[in-house]
Amino acid sequence: MPARMRPRFEYVAPCPSGAAADRLRMALDCEGARYRGRVFGTHAVLHVPTDEDRIWSPFLSLDLRGHGEGTLVRGLYGPKPSVWTLFMAAYAICGFAAVFALGFLYAQWSLDQPMWAAGIFPLAALGALATYGTARYGQHRGREQMDALRTFLDDALGTA
Repeated sequence: MPARMRPRFEYVAPCPSGAAADRLRMALDCEGARYRGRVFGTHAVLHVPTDEDRIWSPFLSLDLRGHGEGTLVRGLYGPKPSVWTLFMAAYAICGFAAVFALGFLYAQWSLDQPMWAAGIFPLAALGALATYGTARYGQHRGREQMDALRTFLDDALGTA
């Protein structure tokens, strides 16, 4: 899988879409099922086991659509919604700080005032880089769990 913030995959499973959803539902409802999740018609969400759940743990969002040869399975890995919101808020704060700094810097320049706001812009850029680096580190830490979720999906759909 390529290195992306939210890795994706797509393949065709050899069973019809209804059967694919049923197989996945049965695998999740099985007594000894290791992974948690829910199937909602043509959409499913898979989570790692509760005892292995960490802040960097991914979840897998799936779309199961009919295809001429079976079921088109589209998967998207991502952080938990609360973690995703935290990272988007951090990016927004850095962006607002940069825009504020540029606006304030322009005002200081046009009034021939000391331009102390110039120091805010690099801090905002460093904050955005730190947020990006933290996200990549978390994705690296969750890599084994991403692979395990994919293996569970492949086993459930019989495409392993």
